Amino acid sequence: MVLLTPLYLLLSTALALGTRAAGESSSCTSDNPINIKAPHENLWKPFSEQESLSVQEWLYDQKELNLTQFTKASMSDNSIWFIELITPNKTDALPYLDSSSTNKRASGSSPPKRYARAVLFNGGYSVPHVKELQIGPLPISSETKAVPFSYVYQNSTVPGVEGEGVFPFNSRTTYGIESAALNAFIVSFMTEIKDVTNDILGGAYTGSADDKLTYSWQGPNSFDGNWRRFWLFFLGRGFGAQYLSPTGFFVYVDASGSDASQWYIRRVVYNHQVYQSLDEFQDAWKSGSIKKGKKINLADDTWATRKRMGKQRPLDDRATPRSTSFNGSRIQADREEGYVEWMDWSFYTGFNRDTGLTLWDIRFKGERIIYEISLQDALAQYGGNDPIQSTTAYLDRHYGIGEETRQVLMGYDCPHGALTLNTSYYSDSTYSVNTDTVCIFEQDLGFPTSRHADTTNGWYGSTKGTALTVRTMATVYNYDYMLSYVFYLGGTIEILMGASGYLQATYWDGTQDDYGTRIHNTTMGSVHTHVINYKVDLDVGGTANSLQTIDLVQEDGTQHQSFLLSRTVAEHTVPPTPPDISLIVNFPWFDEDDPPTKQLRLQKTWVKNETSFSVQGGNNNNGQRVLLIGNKDKKNAWGQERMYRIMPGYHTIHNAVKGSVRLLNSAKWGEDDVFVLQRKDTEPSSSTTWNQQLPIYPPVDFSKMTTPAENIEQEDLTMYRVVYLNLGMHHVPRAEDTPNTLFTDSRSSFFIAPFNYFDDEPSRDIRNAILLVQNANTGKYEVQESGSGDEDRACTPRADFTPAYIGQANTDLGGSQ
Repeated sequence: MVLLTPLYLLLSTALALGTRAAGESSSCTSDNPINIKAPHENLWKPFSEQESLSVQEWLYDQKELNLTQFTKASMSDNSIWFIELITPNKTDALPYLDSSSTNKRASGSSPPKRYARAVLFNGGYSVPHVKELQIGPLPISSETKAVPFSYVYQNSTVPGVEGEGVFPFNSRTTYGIESAALNAFIVSFMTEIKDVTNDILGGAYTGSADDKLTYSWQGPNSFDGNWRRFWLFFLGRGFGAQYLSPTGFFVYVDASGSDASQWYIRRVVYNHQVYQSLDEFQDAWKSGSIKKGKKINLADDTWATRKRMGKQRPLDDRATPRSTSFNGSRIQADREEGYVEWMDWSFYTGFNRDTGLTLWDIRFKGERIIYEISLQDALAQYGGNDPIQSTTAYLDRHYGIGEETRQVLMGYDCPHGALTLNTSYYSDSTYSVNTDTVCIFEQDLGFPTSRHADTTNGWYGSTKGTALTVRTMATVYNYDYMLSYVFYLGGTIEILMGASGYLQATYWDGTQDDYGTRIHNTTMGSVHTHVINYKVDLDVGGTANSLQTIDLVQEDGTQHQSFLLSRTVAEHTVPPTPPDISLIVNFPWFDEDDPPTKQLRLQKTWVKNETSFSVQGGNNNNGQRVLLIGNKDKKNAWGQERMYRIMPGYHTIHNAVKGSVRLLNSAKWGEDDVFVLQRKDTEPSSSTTWNQQLPIYPPVDFSKMTTPAENIEQEDLTMYRVVYLNLGMHHVPRAEDTPNTLFTDSRSSFFIAPFNYFDDEPSRDIRNAILLVQNANTGKYEVQESGSGDEDRACTPRADFTPAYIGQANTDLGGSQ
C-alpha cells in the first residue's frame, strides 16, 4: 500500500518550523567554548618550554655525557637532538584516573611521576651512535637520574657500544646539522657539473637563489644501520614545481658516519643510463655518447601551482554557507589541561613530535570507553621504473608527523568559530610552538541522527544530526594528511583520515606506463599505497575485555531435511572460515511442497588468541564480519554482553607488497586491516622513530608482538586488550590529481560503535529533536516535543576574519649555556 502525505501536513510542518519574527536581530553569541576545570591534571600534556629547558640543562651538567651545545656542534660531536614526555604506563595511570575522588587535583591525589625521553646523537665516539635516555622523576631534583630508555624496544643495542637504548648512527633523522652538511656536499658536486645539467636539464643547482633546480631524496636510506645512502632526485624550482617537475636526473650518494669528508657519489642515472661515477657521467657528455631525454619546461610552472585558473562558475562570487551557533558554543574546555567536554563526551589531548595528536581517557556518559587513540605511523610505498619510485617506502613517523603539523586555516581547513589549541615540541635545541594546530568544532551533519515518519498512526519525529570533530593537518613533504576524530551523539567515534597535497611525481617516458599515469608533458604520477596505522586501546565495561566475531552464514530451511547447528556460542582459537555449503535446518511449519527458504544466520565466536582480520575480503564473509570488543561479564538489561564494534567506514586497506627489504620487518602492522592483541606497558606502539632506517632489524618488529599468538580472553584480568587498525588507499594517480589530490575521494575511516553497550538508543535524551503528532480533531500535525534548537532564534553572524598564517614560534634554548 502506498501512503501519501497530506498537503496540510507539509504546510503545517513548514509553519511550525519555519516561522521567524520580523525585525532586526542582535549579533550572535561568541563561539568561544565555555571554560571549565578539568577533573584532574592532564597526564599526557607535552612538556612546556621551561620543562624542556630544565631537562636540557640537567643533561649538559652530566659531564660524563660529553655534550656539545647544539649551536656549536658538528656531526662528530655529541649533541641533544630531542626531548619529550614519556607518557605514563597505563598500569600507573589507571589507579589515579579511577580513584574515588571526582576532583583529584583538589583532593591531593598523586598522579604518576613524569619522565623525559632524551635522544642524543653521539657522533663523537669511536662507534658513533644514537642514544636514548629516560630522565626523571621530574621536576629536576636530587632524585633525578638518567637510565637507558630501552624497555619499549625489542632491539636497542649496537656492537661496540655498551648498554641498551642505543641505535646505529646511520639510522638517525636528518637533523639540522646534517642537513647543512649534506647540502654543502650536493652543492660541491652539482657545481662541478653545472654545464652538463644546464645543457641536458635546462638548469643547475649551485646553492644560488637564481638556481632553476632543487633536490629531494627518498627513504629508507639504510637497511640495518651499516651504511647511509640517499638517492637524490632533482626537480624544477618554483611555486609547486618542486613536486611536479622531476627532471629524470638521479645521483646516489653515500653519507654514512659522522665525517662528511668521507661521503662520496656511488652512481649517476640519467635517461635510463647508469654511470658509476661523476667523471664517467661528465665524460659521456663531453664525448657526445650520452642519450639526451626531453627537457622539462622550467619556465612554465603555472600548471603545477594552486593559482586560480579557469572560468568562474555561476554564483561562485557568493560566500559559501557556514554554520552559526545562535545561542553560544556547546563545547566546554580547559585549554590549559587540553581537556574537552561535549554532549556527554569527554577526553584529554596529548601531542608528540613523531605522530602528532593523541586522545586519552575518552568517556561517554561518564564511563571510559577508550583509554587511548593515537596514530602510530604512516606508510607510503611507491612503484616505478626509476631509482626513486622503485626504492621509496616512507615511514612518516621518522620524519615527524607532529613536527609537520601546522596551523589550520579557519574557514577552510576548519569552520570559523572552532576551538583551537596550540602544539609544541623540542628538537635541535629549539622549542617550537605552532599556533592553532588542533581545531575542535561542532557541525551540522547535513542529515539527522535518527528519524521516522508514521503518517498511518499520525506522528513524525527526527533528531538533529550534529557531531564534534577534532582535527589536525600534517604536511609531510608533499602530502597533506587530514587527521580527524569524530564524536557522534549515539556513542560512536569515527577515526577518519584524508590525503591531499602533491604527488611525489616522476619523469614520464614510455617505459613508465605500467607504473602510473602521465599527468603532463614530462610528468607522471606513480602508483603508491598509503597505510595509516592507529592504536585503539578500548576499555569497554572495564579493562577486562574479550574479542567476539559474528559471521553471517547462509542456511536453507525445509520441512524434510534436518541438520541443526548448535545455537550455543562456539569456542574457537581462531575465527572459523564461513562454510562453503549452506546450513540446512528443519522448519516444521513449511508445507511439503514448499521449496527451501534461504536466509542469513549468525555464527558467533569468542576468539581465544591474538589475531588479525581483513575487513574487505579473504575470510571476511563478503566484508560483513562483525568484530566486537567487550566484557563477557557485563550485560545490558536484555542479557547481551556490553560491546563496542570495530566497523570499517570509507575504504580501508593494507599494504599489498610483502617481503620488500625496504619494509621487511619495520611495518608488519601494515600487512592486514585489524589486529587484536594483548596490551602491555612494554609494547606501547607498533613502530618507532628508527624503524624507517632499520627495516631488517627494527627496534620494534610488530610481528614479534603478534607471534606467538597469546591468549586474549578476559579471564586473565592482568592483561588489557588493544586494537591496531589501518586506514589508507591504493593511489593510482590521475590527471585530476594535478596540482593537488582531492580530499573528497581520498578518505578512509573506521567506526568504533556501541553494540548492546546500552539498553536502547542513547541519543533519545537529546533535546534538539522534534516530535509532531496529528491532532485527532483537526488532522493537523502539531509540535508535541521540541528542544532548544527548535525555538525561534535569530542573530547576525559575526563577520569572518581573513585567514592568516601566523607561522611557527621558535625559541632557541641553546643560548642558555
